[in-house]
Amino acid sequence: MKYDLIVIGGGPAGYVGAIRAAQLGKKVACVEKERAGGTCLNWGCIPTKSLLRNAELFHLMKHRAGDFGFKIDGLSYDWEKVIKRSREVSDKNAAGIEFLFKKNKVDYVLGGALLEKAGEVVVKRNDGKTETHEAANILIATGVIPRPLTGLPFNGKTVIGSREAMILEPQPKSMVIIGAGAIGVEFAYFYNAFSTEVTLIEMMPNVLPIEDTEVSQALEKALTKQGIKILTNTKTTKAETTKRGVRVTLAGLDDGPAVLCDQGDTAAGEECALGYRRRHLDGILQRGLPA
Repeated sequence: MKYDLIVIGGGPAGYVGAIRAAQLGKKVACVEKERAGGTCLNWGCIPTKSLLRNAELFHLMKHRAGDFGFKIDGLSYDWEKVIKRSREVSDKNAAGIEFLFKKNKVDYVLGGALLEKAGEVVVKRNDGKTETHEAANILIATGVIPRPLTGLPFNGKTVIGSREAMILEPQPKSMVIIGAGAIGVEFAYFYNAFSTEVTLIEMMPNVLPIEDTEVSQALEKALTKQGIKILTNTKTTKAETTKRGVRVTLAGLDDGPAVLCDQGDTAAGEECALGYRRRHLDGILQRGLPA
């Protein structure tokens, strides 16, 4: 089929571009590998805020109920329902994007896209079919995916990325989070609120290292007060999986080798969530096209 525009990727950039082009009278298709909304709506910004809201409410009821005049005996939570709520929030928002595609007559194609030659997009659909579409214009908006550390690939159980951290069951007893950027800090707060023992590792001097230093330092004090163990100026020198979890060897950047984090051998259910990100071009890069 011929289009004026094919958008590869249905995230915040892709679906907005596709819908706007259709509103301007163009014939548009949007190719998405999983579901409309991309990482942000399905596995990032939106579901994490739902999890953070749950954590905030539980923290308030556990530590500050008396400030609001409440007396709560036997406070508990259902971990499965905590996770389920965040997925329902994402599903509802994704359905809204799919409705907008239909309303604006954007062809919504589920599958992976390949660019084999100029003006053509080969789509390997999720239903197993392969089809080729032509387009005068192609917009690549494929987003990002978590990036594992060298020598420590994700296994979906004891070594995980941000995606697995959002649906992790059962709840781990302890967790090491490598990287104290926005993603790492969010998961540290969430899991700590529900009593997972969290160690947050950052090689820069402060958490949220690209933000204002004063804000980062204030946040670090607040997180430490809540019980999160924070190791800044600390580099991960070695990480390995063991029968009981993950062993992470650390070095303080100021004083040389200083810390050995061996929680993987002392607490069952150890997890290592990695918050690093990179560009995500899937099969497009496999064809050797420039990033």
